[in-house]
Amino acid sequence: MVLSTQQDQATIITLLPNRSASWAQTRFMLIFICGMTLAIGVFWAFAGAWVILPFSGIEAALVAFLMYKVSLSTYQRQVITFTPGKVLIQHGRHFPKRSWHMDRESTFLRLTHPRHPYAPLGIDISDGKQDIELGSFLNKQDKEQALSQLKSAGLFVREYREASQGS
Repeated sequence: MVLSTQQDQATIITLLPNRSASWAQTRFMLIFICGMTLAIGVFWAFAGAWVILPFSGIEAALVAFLMYKVSLSTYQRQVITFTPGKVLIQHGRHFPKRSWHMDRESTFLRLTHPRHPYAPLGIDISDGKQDIELGSFLNKQDKEQALSQLKSAGLFVREYREASQGS
């Protein structure tokens, strides 16, 4: 998802991954799946196959851990703030964990064309000293929308690269 807002002399573009389920929905599915797994393990334990119960617990813990990690990764975001003289890029989940400052005059976009027509475009922002990949978590349509928003904020595409065969 790409959001763009104007505040005073600043343009703020926020890049967010698409989220298919809220945290409440994810918790419900987690409780349901883990509850069923543990109920089956307890049933077999009472039936005499007690050796299944530890594996049921391990399976429930693994499913819970993986669902939590996947859900957590959908809360990352990148915020690009354009002011008349500077470009500020912030990356994090609930608050900025990393920030980059670039001079507006020397900042440009570097595009990497995908090898497959259904793969998303690679977008990097650069000032000649540092390159930051933008929207690695976005789908193809969102990347195209992000590119459009970045161009409308005044950035120019200065380099096109072909995707390497090794990646």
